[in-house]
Amino acid sequence: MKAGPGGLTESATLPRNSEALGAVGGQPLFPAPQTAKDVYDSGNERPYNGLLRVDPETGRVGRTPLAGPLTGAASPVDGVVYFVRSDGSVTAVAADTGRQLWRKVTDVESLSVPAASATYRRGYFANRFGRLPALDSRTGAEVRRTPALDDPGDEAQSRPPRVLLVKDAIVATAGDTAFSRGPDGPS
Repeated sequence: MKAGPGGLTESATLPRNSEALGAVGGQPLFPAPQTAKDVYDSGNERPYNGLLRVDPETGRVGRTPLAGPLTGAASPVDGVVYFVRSDGSVTAVAADTGRQLWRKVTDVESLSVPAASATYRRGYFANRFGRLPALDSRTGAEVRRTPALDDPGDEAQSRPPRVLLVKDAIVATAGDTAFSRGPDGPS
């Protein structure tokens, strides 16, 4: 995807339904979906069997295979791609090798994509009821969890939860309620 005078001079062709995740090591990263028709019809839980990187200088697409198909919403954070399923399971994969680092099955459904803190080495997730589980980014062990909000509002079922790190605070939304917590505090 080399930009020359006047615009784009090279481009990369990606598989159907590839969605941009972000950039890793200065290269755009995409999950590579499996190609069966039923996979494309399955929505956010479609299985992925690799990670694609696009060299911004040449447009060349490099493929890193995954050990097995992974499903869920994919999100890269600090060189790790987290696959988050609606049932609350999270799988962490090294973005550069595709190697599975860990898998954690939580009992917290409808998790957001994570926000990660390099300082605390944790991935923070929110769910639609305002629970905030924190997983150790190296092992996947749950290191803390907040209780649900008393009232996440009328939109809890229709709005997806979100979580961000802002300076030294976790800021999350559940329904139509925004709230914050310290990243190192107790449950």
